[in-house]
Amino acid sequence: MNNCIVRINESLDSFSKQVGKVARYVLDHQEEVIQMTISELAKKSKSSTATIIRFANLLGFKGYRDFIKSLYHDVVSNTLSEDNIYDIDNKTPKESTIRQTIDMVSKLNIEALMSTLKIVDEKCVERAVNAINTANRVAIYALSGSLIAAQDALFKFDRLGINCRLYDTPHSQILSAATLNAEDAAIFLSYSGETKDIIAAAEIAANRRIKCISITKYGENTLTKTCNINIQHSSLGKGFRSFSTRSRVVQENIIDILFVALAQRRGDHLKKYYQLFDYAAPNGIKK
Repeated sequence: MNNCIVRINESLDSFSKQVGKVARYVLDHQEEVIQMTISELAKKSKSSTATIIRFANLLGFKGYRDFIKSLYHDVVSNTLSEDNIYDIDNKTPKESTIRQTIDMVSKLNIEALMSTLKIVDEKCVERAVNAINTANRVAIYALSGSLIAAQDALFKFDRLGINCRLYDTPHSQILSAATLNAEDAAIFLSYSGETKDIIAAAEIAANRRIKCISITKYGENTLTKTCNINIQHSSLGKGFRSFSTRSRVVQENIIDILFVALAQRRGDHLKKYYQLFDYAAPNGIKK
């Protein structure tokens, strides 16, 4: 399993204090670590060999050797080098030229999308598509920063003839979740997976045995524990790298994936939509 560096970054918040210390040491000393024995890494990171093994297992590796092989692959094949990324974490907007800003925003968005590509679970996406496609109605739940992606989902799913509705206030979310039944599906968007009001609605829906789909950042969180279908995307770094546009980019990417997969199954509905508004149908969908 490759993409070791991505998985470490995405799992940082869920690690224990001791495992997190190892993870941060590995991220800060990647080139040195790939040449270390497990004992050397334990000594350098001020941990133990048992902690190193637990760290590797949490990342999905069978042992230390598998972990090092994957880390080595990432280090030598990483095409997005530090030298090619303009870092404005230590610069103010006045110190950045327009060209630097264009390059920085574009590269960080691409980085977020590429990270998502590496970690998104194909089986979870397929289960979500099946649940949405066969549902009697689809309820979408989102607040604040996740509302843009939720509105995009509402618009796109409606084009496919899916009976869906967006609930964007805590009160309406609680009331609507209590009316769902086993024939319905619910989508919960929360970047952190810890939005209190979204979790409250999800818990009500889960207790009613609804197909609950979460869209959150990578790693275990309360919402993923509550829902039975979890689609995860890249999490963001600290500082300027965590600005809200990146969270919107990765969330809307997931919505686009769901939309295209659903369109492949519901092409007739999309065809009728384009005919109704006299639009040219996209390639692959005949008028």
